[in-house]
Amino acid sequence: MNHEKNRQALPTRSDRDPSDRAEHTFGTVKTTPQEIHDLIVDKEPDRVVLEVCRIAGWVVDIAGALGKETEVACAMHDAWRWKNVKKKTDKEDALKLAKLSAMGQLPTVHMSPKIVREERALLNHRQRLVKYRAIEERV
Repeated sequence: MNHEKNRQALPTRSDRDPSDRAEHTFGTVKTTPQEIHDLIVDKEPDRVVLEVCRIAGWVVDIAGALGKETEVACAMHDAWRWKNVKKKTDKEDALKLAKLSAMGQLPTVHMSPKIVREERALLNHRQRLVKYRAIEERV
């Protein structure tokens, strides 16, 4: 995966008020482990919140290593469906994640430990290799 092309919108609250009255700033960050680590260290959040995605595992690992609570949001929930959203942007999604998390209403998914994710990835890779080998043998 080319991390350099992937950027994420990040809301940062300037105070601890979860309401609409709080000021938020937005920025982008390269989705590399070092950039995410540096962002968490620099901003010192109480909690790291993100949508479930391909990078969620290592982001959770980094945040956990830094002693930060994490929440991984379920992207299949009604709050994220196109029919229920008037305006769909990274900034709107990031702010929605932050607000729902602050109110304790964020629908989350379980994030398996790193060793379990690695074993699953290895098994999936093996299955693909076996499948490709079977296809080649038929040809």
